[in-house]
Amino acid sequence: MAENLGTLNRIFRNSRSFARGLVLVSGTACVTAQLLALVRRVRCASASPAAFPPQLTLYQYRSCPYCCKTRAFLDYYGLGYQAVEVHPFFKKEIKFSEQKKVPILLANDEELHDSSLIVSVLLTSMVNGDSIANSLSLYPEMSYQDSKGRPQVERANKYFIMHPTASSTQTDGPPDSQLIGARREEREWREWVDSTLVKTLPPNIYRTLSESLHSFGHFTAMSNFSTFERLVAKYLGSVGMYFLGQMLAKKHKLDPDVRQSLYKCCDKWMEAVGKHRRFMGGEEPNLADLAVYGVLSTVEGLPTFTDVAAHTAIGPWYQAVGDLVKKQHGRSKNPFLSADSMK
Repeated sequence: MAENLGTLNRIFRNSRSFARGLVLVSGTACVTAQLLALVRRVRCASASPAAFPPQLTLYQYRSCPYCCKTRAFLDYYGLGYQAVEVHPFFKKEIKFSEQKKVPILLANDEELHDSSLIVSVLLTSMVNGDSIANSLSLYPEMSYQDSKGRPQVERANKYFIMHPTASSTQTDGPPDSQLIGARREEREWREWVDSTLVKTLPPNIYRTLSESLHSFGHFTAMSNFSTFERLVAKYLGSVGMYFLGQMLAKKHKLDPDVRQSLYKCCDKWMEAVGKHRRFMGGEEPNLADLAVYGVLSTVEGLPTFTDVAAHTAIGPWYQAVGDLVKKQHGRSKNPFLSADSMK
């Protein structure tokens, strides 16, 4: 099964576009981009009013990097949602779900897991004007066993946005090759956020006992703990997380000074954005920009963030993305949101 998974991933990575493939196998490759754009507009106009936007409930830990990444996307696109803080010890808020990791997003009657999949399914629904259920079906479940023989289930292609075709959404924009290249770059950096950037955070947040204590005080202040639970979590949890941070640093082979690993990630990201682009998405953030911003927002207000801002060039970029997220800048690009559907 692992070999099948790898083969499938290589196929999707090397294809020009999974969505383009869907068009080709259906025998409609000869349809012009202009006609496809017209079909999409008609489809969106005739879609059920309940198709998009859905009613959203986000079950989260306020300080979880993956939850922060999900909120960055929802806030940028102005998607109204109810946030429910999950108690990390008892988790009674998510007893309805077999999944015990957050974020969990309820979108109408659909239950979505995994921050990257949540973002891809929502944006796929948005660009197609389709229901969450139909969009989720484009990401088939794949079962396999991990290195320890434990059964696992993942959704295929969770970093892909299923556009009708590579050019149907923007007939007067860049050529197909540029658009495909931009989407591939976006996918690769979204995956980098999950595989690399996120892993540098816990060892940095809990780098020393004093930083761990400070961080726990900051995080528990945002939790739904009782006063007693906050005290216990702050003073016992901070010690436990300090030692866990040390273990994770070794597991992920971070630099002895873990700050350097985080600085290198920030420098690598800014090098990828380049000096001639405001964001990786150009003049506006793309999903990779929102993912990096969301993850780094976890440490805003902590010594980790202060050091990152002082020792890397990421500060102005971070502030620029944050300003647009707070203004719900992407809302204007969502034709399915009315002026009175604010959260």
